[in-house]
Amino acid sequence: MTHLMAGAGRADMTPPIGIAHVNWGARTHDRAEGIDLPLLATILLLEQGGVRASIVDLDFLLMSSEESRELRAVVGEELGLAPEHVRLSFTHTHSGPPWATHGFGTQAQLPGMELVPAYRAKVLDALREAARAARAALRPARSASGYGRSEVTVNRRLALPDGRVVVSQNWDGYRDPVLSVLRIDALDGRPIATIVGYGTHPIVLAHGNRLVSPDYPGHLKRIVEQSVGGHCLFLQGCAGDQIPREALVADRDAPRRMGTEIGLDAARVAIGLSTRRIRKRFDHVVESGAPLGIWVDDELPSAPQVLAVESRRIALPVRAYGDVDELDAQSEAATAAVRAIDRSVATPAELAAANFRAKRAQMGAHWGRFCANRRAVDIELHATRIGDAVLVGAPLEPFARIGADIRASDAAPFLHFGGYTNGWDGYVPNAEDFRSSGYEVEWATPYAPEAAAALTREAVRLASDLMMASPAP
Repeated sequence: MTHLMAGAGRADMTPPIGIAHVNWGARTHDRAEGIDLPLLATILLLEQGGVRASIVDLDFLLMSSEESRELRAVVGEELGLAPEHVRLSFTHTHSGPPWATHGFGTQAQLPGMELVPAYRAKVLDALREAARAARAALRPARSASGYGRSEVTVNRRLALPDGRVVVSQNWDGYRDPVLSVLRIDALDGRPIATIVGYGTHPIVLAHGNRLVSPDYPGHLKRIVEQSVGGHCLFLQGCAGDQIPREALVADRDAPRRMGTEIGLDAARVAIGLSTRRIRKRFDHVVESGAPLGIWVDDELPSAPQVLAVESRRIALPVRAYGDVDELDAQSEAATAAVRAIDRSVATPAELAAANFRAKRAQMGAHWGRFCANRRAVDIELHATRIGDAVLVGAPLEPFARIGADIRASDAAPFLHFGGYTNGWDGYVPNAEDFRSSGYEVEWATPYAPEAAAALTREAVRLASDLMMASPAP
């Protein structure tokens, strides 16, 4: 059987100061005023037999599935593989620039938007650079995987006394603290890459922050690289109803604290993993002040490192979202209200109110068109198998219990399921959460309550099918 081959590369894709910084509806600024940490593109290239696959980690919020296809095609062309064999994963930081110039709080005429087209070109160039570096670094490799825990995440759906559900720390709600760690080493033991999966929203920094920042995932990756070596890729998990303990602040030290804690927890797991198969053997005694018994490691033949990748379309049920024409009219009116504001005299409260009303109205119009005349939509599930580990992703924001249920299915010895993959098509709440209010179920999902069960079922099926793949000769 041919060896697993792996190589990793990275490039800087930090935007310029002054670019639009408009991912928060409650913001009172439009332009980024500084850089906290660089934004990075990291690419892992994998090959085994005739199979090639790539995992891309972008310090970015999100973009549509259609826009993601362009980026996947760029990576695929550079690496000589089909776009469907490229997994594009967004860390989901909310402290970066937008990709599109319209919709969901962005408007082409806002200050800083004139810098977005050139920034998009920079990202594509960074992807090409990182892909070339990964291809040049390709070498025989081995992998190992394991789970850990990090206590950073908490539930983020807090019910107030009046019954309203807001985005805030709910200390008693469901949370999933499980860390997924996959380590890939060269045959000489030198680390190539560590893949860390964890689900909690990168909203440590919020509307009051005016700096470009990768939020906690940027710090997490740096800590793992300092502790383990090689490159670290972060795969966001099922963060739809999860938030860090420290969140919604403008304190640039807060993401450092949260990322450092998760990073140290992940590094502890990675350091404890061995990509070599060994058997301990008692060898001899050294006479010292005390007789010292010396054990040695006998290396065993490597286990098959199967590489498999599959992209599959699944149907998720959607709900009736409302009259499309009416929703479009509400969106246009709210957007016009933002354009009409005189920023030289408007108060911060007036700016924030106009911005959040426009963002909510734009989301309503988007989902109205998304669901129009349909009972279900096709969503891409993407899975990569590396040895006994399967990484499944979807262009969604699933709630944490969905990921935990998929992991508990035992479809694979090691299974990480996450959203924010190959685009973004809304939240998937648990069925029971539709009985309450809140951002995730009122404004941010087009799906029916049955979608969570369908997503869980299909993700488990895909992981099971990949575990049946035969090793390449």
